[in-house]
Amino acid sequence: MVFHYCHPSSGLSGNQVNEPNSIDINWKYLPLIENDGLPNISTRYLIMTGGRAPGKSFALSTALCLWAGYPGFRILFTRHTLVSAKDSIIPEFSEKIDLLGQTGAFYTANNSVRNLATESEILFRGIKTSQGTQTAKLKSLQGINVWVLDEADEMPDEDTFDKIDLSVRDSRRQNLIILILNPLHKAHWIFNRFFKNKMPDGGDIPDEFCGVVGNVTYIHTTYEDNIQNLPDGYLHLANDCKLVNPAKYQHIWRGHWTDQVEGALWSWEMINPYRVKAAPRLRRIVIPIDPAVTSKAASAETGIIPVGMGYDGHFYVLADCTCRESPMQWAKRAIAAYHRFKADRVIGEVNNGGDLVETTLRSVDRRIPYKAVRASRGKLVRAEPIAALYEQGLVHHVSTLTKLEGELITYTGDPNELSPNRLDSLVWGLAELSGTGPGSSIVGL
Repeated sequence: MVFHYCHPSSGLSGNQVNEPNSIDINWKYLPLIENDGLPNISTRYLIMTGGRAPGKSFALSTALCLWAGYPGFRILFTRHTLVSAKDSIIPEFSEKIDLLGQTGAFYTANNSVRNLATESEILFRGIKTSQGTQTAKLKSLQGINVWVLDEADEMPDEDTFDKIDLSVRDSRRQNLIILILNPLHKAHWIFNRFFKNKMPDGGDIPDEFCGVVGNVTYIHTTYEDNIQNLPDGYLHLANDCKLVNPAKYQHIWRGHWTDQVEGALWSWEMINPYRVKAAPRLRRIVIPIDPAVTSKAASAETGIIPVGMGYDGHFYVLADCTCRESPMQWAKRAIAAYHRFKADRVIGEVNNGGDLVETTLRSVDRRIPYKAVRASRGKLVRAEPIAALYEQGLVHHVSTLTKLEGELITYTGDPNELSPNRLDSLVWGLAELSGTGPGSSIVGL
């Protein structure tokens, strides 16, 4: 396997495969694999940050497969919520194993991959389960010397992080704790612990920074570091956002931590104090869909934000199942969420997709309870009553939903702004549960 380490000035960056058995990796990721495929990192912590599409997940998963080619690695790869490693994470790693030409070298199980020659393995686990956090089980895993906390911004609890962090203490090999995240709000514990007073410009990492501060190695990348692998249409999305909402561009696309955005309908203070670790018993649950009709890289995402109403009269945002996939795939994802949360109904916004939403859903499950909703008012007007529920402390996010919250706290309602698909899905769902939505038509079961 040949690796080309690319500086942006070379015209190459990221994950492009130019020839058999070769991978182009941006120069910022060099510490991951420059020691004959082993990490060249002297600190306990490695923090990888970025905005949309910088290629950091590709680089890290490739590196982990390489590390497993050496004896003595037991890598714990976690996400705060992980329903099925077999269906979500392991296919990503299988792709990297194939790319590295190591298909026959690994044994893949439901929640792990193991190198048959070296016995090194990567274990995939979720921190939060339907029964609560499984910190004790994770702490009891023996011989872990690398812990990866993927989507670290979704972990709201620093105490849980500390418990797992302190359990990684294998004396036979250097221990490494890796956090990979899209920065959220400066009130987040990760910012206060690892960024505040450690970086210039209020804690943000400079875009070209890759280096060590104290006991932390920082790697920060943006979509511009991965520009060679992104279609023109996708880059237009970034440029349009830069023109219409510069604050959102800095946060979403350049991966900067954010404060309150002037004119935004939501604030961090409307979300964070009311966050809960788990939802109570719920009276109603709906799966709202804000559909995209295509699945190209530059297409809008299909917003799928399951929400419920409790017997306490409060509302609970349960998960973010949003995706950029074909209509058939987002329909399968929405129906999987319907069954996972034992929902009462799927709701589809039909201004854009029309009959496509119902037709596609019923091609997957013809008996799914479905309701069509149609926008009769502007996006901002529809969102205001939902924002008011947040202001009253009646809406609770279950754990941290980074991408949704990023949309909420940066959305100003500018008519030129791209459609915030997660926000739209959330608004449709909470409007249905709270009775604040416009008239809509019921589609028979």
